[in-house]
Amino acid sequence: VQFYPGSKMASRILVVCALLAAAHASFDVQIGSDFSYKLLVNGDTWLQSGPTFVTVGGHRYSTADGSLRLVNVTDHTGIDSSGSFTAHDATWYAGSQIWKTTIRVYTDGKVVFGQHFPGDFAGTSVTNSEKVLSSFPSFQLQNPSIPLGYLSFQGDMCGSGAHTGKWDAQSGGIGQGKTGTGPLVIFSQSLNTSLVIGAFSNFMIFNQAVEDGSLSLGVMGSVESIPADFGIETLVQAAPGIHTAMLAWGDTLLHKYGKMRYEYKRDFALTHLGYSTDNGAYYYYQTEPGLNYEDTMIGVKKYADSVGIPYTYVLLDSWWYYKGTDAGVSIWDARPDIFPNGLEYLYNVTNWPTQLHNRYWATNTTYAMQNGGKWDFIIDADIALPTQPEFWDMLLGDKRLTGMIMYEQDWLDQQFDRTSQLQTSATLARNWMMQMGEAAARLGVTMQECMSHVRHILQSVELPAITNARASGDYHPGNGQWNLGTSSMLAHAVGIAPSKDNYWSTPEQSGTHYGPDTREPWSRMQSAVSSLSTGPVAPSDKIGGSNPSLINMACMIDGTLLQPTTPAVAIDAHFVQLAFGSGGAAGEIWLAHSFFPDYHVAYVIAIDVTAPYKMSVEELGFPSGTTLLAAEANKTNSPFDVNAQNPLPINVCGKEDFQLYTVSAVVGGWALLGEPSKWARVSEARFSGLVFDSDYFSVIIRGVPQETVSVGVQLPSGDHTVPSCTIPADGSIRLVVNTAGQAHCDPL
Repeated sequence: VQFYPGSKMASRILVVCALLAAAHASFDVQIGSDFSYKLLVNGDTWLQSGPTFVTVGGHRYSTADGSLRLVNVTDHTGIDSSGSFTAHDATWYAGSQIWKTTIRVYTDGKVVFGQHFPGDFAGTSVTNSEKVLSSFPSFQLQNPSIPLGYLSFQGDMCGSGAHTGKWDAQSGGIGQGKTGTGPLVIFSQSLNTSLVIGAFSNFMIFNQAVEDGSLSLGVMGSVESIPADFGIETLVQAAPGIHTAMLAWGDTLLHKYGKMRYEYKRDFALTHLGYSTDNGAYYYYQTEPGLNYEDTMIGVKKYADSVGIPYTYVLLDSWWYYKGTDAGVSIWDARPDIFPNGLEYLYNVTNWPTQLHNRYWATNTTYAMQNGGKWDFIIDADIALPTQPEFWDMLLGDKRLTGMIMYEQDWLDQQFDRTSQLQTSATLARNWMMQMGEAAARLGVTMQECMSHVRHILQSVELPAITNARASGDYHPGNGQWNLGTSSMLAHAVGIAPSKDNYWSTPEQSGTHYGPDTREPWSRMQSAVSSLSTGPVAPSDKIGGSNPSLINMACMIDGTLLQPTTPAVAIDAHFVQLAFGSGGAAGEIWLAHSFFPDYHVAYVIAIDVTAPYKMSVEELGFPSGTTLLAAEANKTNSPFDVNAQNPLPINVCGKEDFQLYTVSAVVGGWALLGEPSKWARVSEARFSGLVFDSDYFSVIIRGVPQETVSVGVQLPSGDHTVPSCTIPADGSIRLVVNTAGQAHCDPL
């Protein structure tokens, strides 16, 4: 039995310890008999409970003033999708209403805090969607005994407004409310342990708020009533590092909801080169002079074919359909002045399937019964919302017949923020998202989320059809929206690909409606970031304005993308530097990986680095003692060794002189450096079947018939060779290189 100060009834303390084997750190949960609690790491208190409260009948019942009365606490053990646990269940009286909370402590470094509403709760609203009506767990903002930092995912576009700072009593950058609620990572300066805190269920109505010196997590404060048997849960995951901890937290979510992390790699639009007309694109609300959009898009196709750019689909943004009140969607059909022959004609002529954009619904949408239509809609002050699952079957099914392969739901923030019922109902927001995503899955259509709050991103774990989400703001030539190293971490954790948006492949494109001074000075960087994102790669040049060789650094000659296995995400040292002001990496340094059976290649991209930094073998993701071979792809191409004595050097750089390293493991003196002409030189889409023998190295190369593929290989002698193979009709060939550097290409 252990006791800790501050417990009102310290006669009964439950102590549960889970060993974080990877970091040799202990994670302890201490629970008092008054159902107060502490989270400790290596014996240091990281988090201590704040007030527990719930609102019902217009009154807040709280442990802070004693009005929330603890009835009893029971314990039991069990097993669920997250593993074996010991549960500690508390029953409370909020007036005459019974409310329950639970703490499930698992044996592998995670804890789930739950709220359960056994009966109907009325009068729950605190009339503020930025607050919470219930609080459990709640953590006091206190000065810790050891230095701690935090990373708070918040804002739109996959948490792209994330904030990093010191975790203490003055922490002021923690996200709150509609736009600020999102996973919170609390980490030590040594990075031996991190705690990730975030929603585990009912993501759309889950909220967090800082009030009276505590961070409270619970139901959004604007919800007016809660149905019987409603519940909401918070997951706290302990693991070493920041990215690793986020992945562990994401693994728990994905396992619970049955979604595979890399399921999105089956999405055609995420594995093939596309063409974009999104904001920032040359043809965003602009056509070729004297032509409509139909003829302009056909012209793009003809031009791309003539210069060898293998676009395989097209993103059609918001310019193609009918708009009504407040620029919302009135009819989601192609306007005849835009596509005189319809979307299906465009598909038949270009052979390009489509990614189709949609936004929020206008109050005068003709689909709504209130306007003479067939479907149930909620009509709010200046926005509308469909409420029938069959509506989505109709809407998406109709466009699937015209060639749509991906549905882009944009303006998710506006739909949520401006539809009051989505914030006053405990269930409507989730139903809306589930109806949309389940219809897409039934029809074989994938989805992209755009302008999403973090709550929308988390909701994707229940919806396999959601494969990707925009992870930064809208592109404009020359702006800073390329910076998605942090938001990509959240996307990766929950099993969706981060989307960078489009880019111009050349600096100047005359005639643009953005103005004569519009320039894209960093096309190479934009192209590299797109390729390493593992999301869509979709340039947006004018006819005659492309750099084909730059665009094709992303793909095979048929448009199949060559990308890493994992997206490029900011290294942990980046957040250490932001939180503590020293001891980390000053600038954007991101890390991605290509994984093969018994082989591993890393990619490091460095942009806007203000101080030199050295990455160790372990920081690159390899076991200690591994010998590596690195080659830089932007300005140089000379391979060099990386090992324990010679870490990877990251130099001061900007955007034009960014650094991109391919770092390959050396096995028996051999190393595969891959294709020198591609950003992701060693991609799973290209290579498989690696064999490292004392006498030879061999690898299977996949490609397009008649495509010539050059492959960099280090020999055991330390020499380097770049043999080439031409792909045969069956699409695969085996390259064999002996120790003398002699190479031959064998059919399979």
